[in-house]
Amino acid sequence: STLFGAAYSHVTMNPNYGAGAGGYFKTSIKVPHGSHGFETTKIVVKVPHGVLSAAPEALHGWDVTVNTRPITPYISHGNTVSTGPSEIIWEAVCTGNGAPNTCDNEDHVGLHNSHLLELEVQLKVGCDFGVDSSGSAQGDATIWMDQHTLWWNTEQYVSTPGTNDGNTNANNEMLNWSGICDGTASWGAGCGASKPSPYTFIYSTEKCTPADTTGSEPNGMRWGSPAEIITPAVNQDAVKSKAEVISLVEEQMLTTEEAYDIKFANSEAKSEEAKDEAEKAAMVAIFAAGISALLLLMVFITVSMRVANPTGFKRILLSDTDAYAVRANDYDKAVVGDNDL
Repeated sequence: STLFGAAYSHVTMNPNYGAGAGGYFKTSIKVPHGSHGFETTKIVVKVPHGVLSAAPEALHGWDVTVNTRPITPYISHGNTVSTGPSEIIWEAVCTGNGAPNTCDNEDHVGLHNSHLLELEVQLKVGCDFGVDSSGSAQGDATIWMDQHTLWWNTEQYVSTPGTNDGNTNANNEMLNWSGICDGTASWGAGCGASKPSPYTFIYSTEKCTPADTTGSEPNGMRWGSPAEIITPAVNQDAVKSKAEVISLVEEQMLTTEEAYDIKFANSEAKSEEAKDEAEKAAMVAIFAAGISALLLLMVFITVSMRVANPTGFKRILLSDTDAYAVRANDYDKAVVGDNDL
């Protein structure tokens, strides 16, 4: 496994082209950052029908499990094989009495939100795709961008740092990479889900021989239900080159789209912040206006009192003893005048 700084925000297979039917193929599952404030602690990869075996790498600090399902039996090294992989599960080791809500082991290695994890897996690719052992269609093999495509639906579980509390999706934060494309739909926009499924382009080879040995059927992989025989291309290099170009273009388109979405989300966040600041400024302005109105009212009352009763205003506001003296003299004069009358 390899740990990178997060360059992509979607699950991919690397490489996701150049897998020949009937042969072996080594690839990696790139797992991006999950959700802000959480760590990825469990990854469930659904193996598409037509993959006969999957050997994932052991990863320190993670338990790795390969669940199986019945497949059409085949002979490998003299032995009959009747089961194949249905899903691969990586789960961060979490021990202690409080697990999974607390992990006591010091080597708990949840994938930090700012990192990218690459998980290697060795595959044995079969010749019959998109159907189970009974021949029923399964929907995980389509023809997309004129390429025969296998889809690896992936569940990414995230937990509170230092725990595995999200491994049962109790916090409803699981990221479900399950968008399956066909036709010419855009990987990011037209695949029936908000998060696109990782994929692998498959090409037909002469290694895929028909079960009928009479020679009535040509060599080639068998696709879907009813099985369509896809004869090998004469120029395999051209097939691989086209698949590589399509892969690079789709990857770049989705990366650009997600970068735009992030910028748009940041712009919305900044707009919300600006709105909050404006609301705070408006509240401050209203408060200031209220204080100003109160001060004006006090000034108005003060002026009114001064005009209506200058002596009383001076007596109240200044407690001036001269005012009392003047008022007393006026009173004495009035008494004297009255007596004279």
